[in-house]
Amino acid sequence: MLPPQDVTIYLNNALKATHTLAELDRDASLPPSVAEMPDQISGRFVSLDSPAAHEVEGAWKRVMIFNETHVLYTFTYDPATAVFTARKR
Repeated sequence: MLPPQDVTIYLNNALKATHTLAELDRDASLPPSVAEMPDQISGRFVSLDSPAAHEVEGAWKRVMIFNETHVLYTFTYDPATAVFTARKR
């Protein structure tokens, strides 16, 4: 598993992003090109505090960006384990 990386989260069509750390369930870094980005990425948030976790849990729309490709992913979130599964939009 790779070291935690900064991910960007947008909740409920917010214009302001939230940055947090996440461990991705991958053995290799994410690719640098849009075309090579995987259709699904899963992992675990490692730095969400309690208020932020509740905000993510209660959001009706969750969008995540993993790297400089700015590929958008819609994600599900399990608050009990802080695990997420993101699917390319």
